[in-house]
This record gives sequence, C-alpha cells and structure tokens, in this order.
Amino acid sequence: MTASGPRLITTRAVAGIELVDLNQPAVGLQSVDVGVLPKFKRELQLMELEAARDAGVDALVAIYHSDHRELCAHERDWPFRIINILEVVGESMGLHRHDRYKELKIMQDADQIVADCSDLIAKHSLDPNNARDVVVKVLLGDQPLPLRGALPESRAGGVAPS
Repeated sequence: MTASGPRLITTRAVAGIELVDLNQPAVGLQSVDVGVLPKFKRELQLMELEAARDAGVDALVAIYHSDHRELCAHERDWPFRIINILEVVGESMGLHRHDRYKELKIMQDADQIVADCSDLIAKHSLDPNNARDVVVKVLLGDQPLPLRGALPESRAGGVAPS
C-alpha cells in the first residue's frame, strides 16, 4: 500500500483491465482456509469489501471459486460487481456466460430459488423438499459475512450464516 492508498497495477495481459492492489492480508491461499475462525473470516471479508469500495473499483475479482461463492451475493449491497477470475479470462476471449449461481444466491429466498429451478429439479428426479434443504444449507448457508439488510429468517430458510 502506498501512503496515499491502494496501488494501481496496469496489465497488458487483458486489454482494458487495470488491477488495483487492495493490500489485504493474505491469510492462506483462499478464505476457506480460515473457516475455522468464523469471526476472523467475517472481518477479513468485510475489510476486503470496504477496501474495494474505498478504492472505487468496478469489480472485485475472486481468484478461487470458494471465495466467489461466499462473496458474490454481496454484489447487491456494494457499488461494484463481484466476479470470478474466469469471467475476466472468458471476456478477454469474447466469451460470456451468465452467473446463474450468483443470480440465485442474490435472491436469498429458498422457496423462490426452488421455484426458479423446478424444471431442473424435475428433470433430475429430485425431491423438491430435499432440494430446498440443500439450497438452505449449501447455497444460502455458504455466507460467512451476512449481507447488509439480510432478509428475514423465514425467507432465507431460517439458517444463520456460518
């Protein structure tokens, strides 16, 4: 970190991309490594989101899929996109794929998610109640740092973030 804030790094590897070093602590390779320290993990994630906001970035890019899954729903509450590094790589090659996982996670409503996925649930002969349990425990439960203005427990499935 410079005395004036985050350091800007220009790259020619992907046209139009400027990297901003947010100078966050590197604790392990991915945040899943600090899952045994939930309070510390929440603090790290909040510091990262605040640093991205303060730096005025357009997007916070997660390198690891597990980090993207934990952070992506925060996109609804912060003034930048939260994307996976593979989205950057894909866009550099002219490829784009909608992030359905993030779309569903931002909903924060287990019943709506199950309803939106009813065709897939039926196609794979899944029990809708079991599917809802998985949505609650895995999709919505994988949220170490609670979203701002979190939805009432009944909509999120009554599961507190891990």
